[in-house]
Amino acid sequence: MIMQTIISFFATIGFSIIFNVPKKELVFCGLAGALGWLIYMLFDVFLAHATVVAAVFVAAIFVTVVSRFLSTIRKMPTTIYMIPGVIPLVPGAGIYFTMFYIITGENAQAMLQGVESLKIAGVIAGGLLIVLSLPRRWFALKSIQK
Repeated sequence: MIMQTIISFFATIGFSIIFNVPKKELVFCGLAGALGWLIYMLFDVFLAHATVVAAVFVAAIFVTVVSRFLSTIRKMPTTIYMIPGVIPLVPGAGIYFTMFYIITGENAQAMLQGVESLKIAGVIAGGLLIVLSLPRRWFALKSIQK
């Protein structure tokens, strides 16, 4: 679990470089991605009855909350932390296998994998939307300290 968190930290930094994130923000982007992946794994492992979709939903909400706080603290746009932060949660393997099963003619398996990938993509978008719809002042440090 620790190794996967470290790998997701560096993977998120790699995507942040591709997205031209300012160099001084790379570590914070990596932290957002690593913490999101850690929350996903903890939710998935310790709540064995939970689905992967539910674990991704909780992790996406967590990444967005962290991104909102970082954007307030660092005085940068939320998207600088949020977009790279959700990269570890994106169902890349699921989309790959969906296409693989389509090409090999395994339509039932393609349908199962494709629906799962769409669910994951949907809950990522939903998690982001829920937190982004909250007022900005909820994430301001001045209102927290009072």
